[in-house]
Amino acid sequence: MCRSRCRRKNICRWRRADRGMLSMDLVRFTEPRSGLSARCRLLPQAAPLSCEFLRDLAARRASFEAMHAIWTGPEISVPMPSASLPEGMARPPIPAENATSYPGAGDIVLAYLAPGSTQGLPPGPFYDIGIFYGAGGRLLMPFGWIQANVCARILDEDLEKAVADCRAIRRNGACTITVEPA
Repeated sequence: MCRSRCRRKNICRWRRADRGMLSMDLVRFTEPRSGLSARCRLLPQAAPLSCEFLRDLAARRASFEAMHAIWTGPEISVPMPSASLPEGMARPPIPAENATSYPGAGDIVLAYLAPGSTQGLPPGPFYDIGIFYGAGGRLLMPFGWIQANVCARILDEDLEKAVADCRAIRRNGACTITVEPA
């Protein structure tokens, strides 16, 4: 049992810190062409498993192809088929926690689609980080409504610049987003 006595061996931040892993409250999303460098505060009380997933990505400084979303409004979508995750990274099922279909400006959401749950996705689990930068976000896809976990928020002092940078990504097209420690 860990020092916080929580018995959550796989997700406890204290146990992971005891094993030399990062225990961070902030992550950063970066994209060089647009200048995006948005610090985000994790919400571990509301979405512990989703936050652990983002922490793991940040610790590995993982990069993924991303693009402006088509269906969901003001969102930069970072789709992550399980095959695109860093080598050795766990691919856990992520249950609904702090889930919404209507993310707000500054919300960072993590969507999880189980293997075989949605026609047309690659084999295996499918994850997607949504970086919402304006009002009017909605998780209505061509196959119907989904929910995603609000697991972080862009810091207030970074939001105005992040909005401008996300609009630049929209104009520029596909890009590479990196998740890193802040």
